[in-house]
Amino acid sequence: MKRRWLAFTLAAALAVTGVPVSETHAEVSSATRQKIDEIRKQKQSVLEEKNQINENISKQQQIMENAKKKIEEIQKEADPIEERYQEKLKEKEEVDQKFKARIRVLYMQGETNYLAQLLSANSFNQFLKRFEVVRLIAERDYELVAERQKVLNDVLREKAKLDEKIKEQNKYIEQANKAYQSLIAQLNKTNSQLSKVEAMEDDYEDEIIKINLADWKAGKLHFPWTGPLRKPVNGPVTSTFGWRVHPIFHTKKLHEGMDFGGSLGTPIYAAADGVVVSSRPSYGYGWLITIYHGDYHGKPFFTRYAHSYPYQVKVKVGEEVKAGQQITSMGSNGNSTGPHLHFEVRIGYGDRPQPYNPMDYMK
Repeated sequence: MKRRWLAFTLAAALAVTGVPVSETHAEVSSATRQKIDEIRKQKQSVLEEKNQINENISKQQQIMENAKKKIEEIQKEADPIEERYQEKLKEKEEVDQKFKARIRVLYMQGETNYLAQLLSANSFNQFLKRFEVVRLIAERDYELVAERQKVLNDVLREKAKLDEKIKEQNKYIEQANKAYQSLIAQLNKTNSQLSKVEAMEDDYEDEIIKINLADWKAGKLHFPWTGPLRKPVNGPVTSTFGWRVHPIFHTKKLHEGMDFGGSLGTPIYAAADGVVVSSRPSYGYGWLITIYHGDYHGKPFFTRYAHSYPYQVKVKVGEEVKAGQQITSMGSNGNSTGPHLHFEVRIGYGDRPQPYNPMDYMK
């Protein structure tokens, strides 16, 4: 939604869950409301599709994590195979050196060397002796060839095992990445559709604010809570939810929210999607902004942002805000010892719904 500076005329307001009584608007025509309803239905459909895709992405990420573990297991199995493969390659190299040396000797001696030695024998007895020598040499040559072939076969066998493990790894990687990239493409397409719908909403911003205000006053503004909450400011937690000694009054009191520290002007963001239902001065809180985030287990869910100054506020009552959208900045307005954000979660009905620990609803 377009960001707007809040007019100072919003000072007169109802209690926490109310809206400024000074806000009066001309009624929105039925045709315009019908058009906005159509846009909202379209947006809801796109959001549901997006939520389903995000859910599928989370599941796929778990599948990818499992695939990663499987790949690591395969790698553990492949490591000794790789080691044996390298050993066989080394052994093959050594045998190849012997084989090449023997080939060189045979080449230098000539192909008829053995036969010439046999035929040059002076006697049959000498012939038999030379024949035995030739036979032993030939047998050694055959053993060398056989040894080389065996080592080569071992190398090829170990390489085949290694290739199979690599193929198995690649299969898991390819399947996981293909499914993940498909989901990301779907998400990008859905985000594009959502941007178009939100652009149509921007064209009706003033009318939507009027409708939200009218529905809120009539108790008709309801939608599902879509938590969890995001951290509302980039700053450290300086005080948690619970009983403590008040830093100003020095009495034991329930701290109904949590405090974030920072410097004056630090941006403060909406913790979730919702509608601004109150933005007003409040005793002790300085300026207090309340956002309705939908119904949580049948009860309205609110976040509240305290201690800003009026000039820092960037949203107006009835405006729809998105999670992460800047709504104001850090101040030290009200009962405050220095710039900080007092952040509350309240769930329920009435002027002061019951406070809950915000940390229980954050990511």
